[in-house]
Amino acid sequence: MIKTAMAFLLGCLLCLSLKEMPAPNGFLLLVVIIVLWLRHTVGLAFIVGLLWAGFQAQSQLADRLPETLAGKDIVISGEITTIPTVRDRLVRFELAPDSSAYPRRIRLTWYRASNPYPNAGEHWQFTVRLKPPRGMSNPGSFDYEKWLFTQRIGATGYVRDSTSNQLLQHASVWDVNRLRQQLQVRLKKLLPDAEQLPLLQGLAIGIRDDLDDSHWQTLRQTGTSHLLAISGLHIGLAAAIGFFLLRFLWSLMPSLLLRVPAHYVGALGGVILAAFYACLAGFTVPTQRAFVMVATIMLALVWKRPLYPLHVLAVSLLLVLFIDPFAVISAGFWLSFSAVALIVFTCSNRYPKQRWNWAGIHLWIAVGLIPLLVLFFGQISVISPIANFIAVPLVSFLVVPIILFGMVMLIVSEPLARWLLNNADYLLDLMWQWLRLLANSPISDWHSPFLPIVMIGFVAIAVILILLPRGWPAKWLALILLLPIWFYQPDKPESGEFYLSVLDVGQGLATVIETKDHVLVFDTGPKYSAYFDTGKAVVAPYLKHRAINNVDKLIVSHSDNDHIGGVDSLADLVTINETYSSDLEALPNATPCLAGQVWFWNQVKFEILHPFETKLTSNNNNRSCVLKVTANNRSALLPGDIEKESEYRLLNRYGKALKADILVVPHHGSRTSSTMRFIQTVDPEYGLLAVGYRNRYRFPVESVLKRYQKQGTNLLRTDHHGAILFRDETQPIRWRQQNAKLWTSKATE
Repeated sequence: MIKTAMAFLLGCLLCLSLKEMPAPNGFLLLVVIIVLWLRHTVGLAFIVGLLWAGFQAQSQLADRLPETLAGKDIVISGEITTIPTVRDRLVRFELAPDSSAYPRRIRLTWYRASNPYPNAGEHWQFTVRLKPPRGMSNPGSFDYEKWLFTQRIGATGYVRDSTSNQLLQHASVWDVNRLRQQLQVRLKKLLPDAEQLPLLQGLAIGIRDDLDDSHWQTLRQTGTSHLLAISGLHIGLAAAIGFFLLRFLWSLMPSLLLRVPAHYVGALGGVILAAFYACLAGFTVPTQRAFVMVATIMLALVWKRPLYPLHVLAVSLLLVLFIDPFAVISAGFWLSFSAVALIVFTCSNRYPKQRWNWAGIHLWIAVGLIPLLVLFFGQISVISPIANFIAVPLVSFLVVPIILFGMVMLIVSEPLARWLLNNADYLLDLMWQWLRLLANSPISDWHSPFLPIVMIGFVAIAVILILLPRGWPAKWLALILLLPIWFYQPDKPESGEFYLSVLDVGQGLATVIETKDHVLVFDTGPKYSAYFDTGKAVVAPYLKHRAINNVDKLIVSHSDNDHIGGVDSLADLVTINETYSSDLEALPNATPCLAGQVWFWNQVKFEILHPFETKLTSNNNNRSCVLKVTANNRSALLPGDIEKESEYRLLNRYGKALKADILVVPHHGSRTSSTMRFIQTVDPEYGLLAVGYRNRYRFPVESVLKRYQKQGTNLLRTDHHGAILFRDETQPIRWRQQNAKLWTSKATE
């Protein structure tokens, strides 16, 4: 069973690791060859996993919005399938359209929404503008397209202001999400003064929308994020409560006990309470995994089969991947199953038995998950064993049972429910003070640079050696194998050279320039809302990916949102030694950038060419800082959003000194910039366009593109190519193409 489950897992993983789905004929031929070669159950399981994941992936890829419908106003009706997130009149939800002409699931945002807001389970009609699944593509950043793929979302878009936006039908009384949303409203009214209401909502009904960045940062730093994911720990606890409670009550009735054994009824009670809790959590993917595992255990109890932990784990893995093969590419899948496997591994066949083995489990899990945490997040919580030593028992044996009984009591007695939930809130507040104390420790977490897969393999082998029973030979080799994780550093340019990275921040600009010992960031991209900006979502993760925690200079070309929007978040996440800008009103602590400012880092020349004076002009774009970088391997010109007026001034002052190998195209390819004389003088080999996919300005303008093409400039675009990285190679790295996966949208789309 274990080999079969692993083979099925590898089949799913192989399929979803491909860059493109193979042609049907070639795919079937490959399957036939493998069948003839293997001829046994394990091989068959591998093939079934490969085919099943391929079928599901092909179905999802075919369920994407056609490009012909993108950007058009469409009147669409359907059912709200999720609990809408509401923040300052911004409502986000998923819609299942009635018409088969559209993808089965669409993710919509309604800006400046008007009451009544949509509710879960309701049937609505909207005028929307859609686009196929698309996200920013950068090293180290969250893969939004992958997330949309795993959630089976075939289009995203926003609701347009229209009189056609209207409620068509109220939700069914049996709709699970409608009931969860009503419980959310009821909890807020019942506990208006609760200190930890966001945490309580997360544990009670799986709604974590009210958790802010400070909550998530504390949970990440202490390695306790799993406590808010209603999964194995919580569902298993609910099943245990249901099992023992119903078995005890049934045992009190001898006449019934003679007909049906108590453990049969207990198993039924466990499944019912586990299903109840899973419904409260919305039957998310982690919840599904946990419920499948619980149901497998209860079924084995009823059949009186011996329970081998690894067999239960294997059956659960098979069922989970059969229900959702895309789970194999999610971090949660690997972390949850690995954690259970580690518990089994560290607790089985250890002699003599240790009295405090349960206490050491947290340490073994923290050590055992290091390779996965480095692979998926590049971050390890050093204090995780200490935090979980207190938090896990508190949540498992006190908080969750109290919450479960409190939610049940909402049906019977509201005062009793309030008393129970207030006690749960008090316990959560005590836990939170403990976690915040640990999170504020200077050694709370450790960030790893991006490690090659071979090095992660060495770390995994080292971890296995550490976890082997005492007395196992050659365990000391683990120390040697762990050395790479402490001493590895990403590649750096040589003296006299620099790396240039234009990041994909949508409609905006963010650029990172590295020399051997120094880092400069030029602009930080836009701030899209109070909850999302590219300083936090793109620039900081990229710097962490490159093992950069200190920025020597930040230059903000001007104060337009698409250039300055990420500054505050970036300053919170990395150390910035100096800040330069052309707009001191927006950044009062910055140094003004002025023509003539020159410095050298590792034999690389940095020169500010513009503005010529501090006097403000009427045009914000024409105040942009212009930076030229010159080294042995290449030169680059970064002109911000300057327009024709400033281009002429630069030409008159510098002339042929503007020549550069790389030009970040001024003002994103707007018709206000890139005069033919400017292009001819700079004469770049590469022109980089920092533009957003289907941006509302329709940048770059076709006439501007033709000018660069006439000059023979190679044009690269962040909306087509993702982040554009200039390294030692003669050809720049187009991140979207180099890092392409099955779900990645193609540049031509």
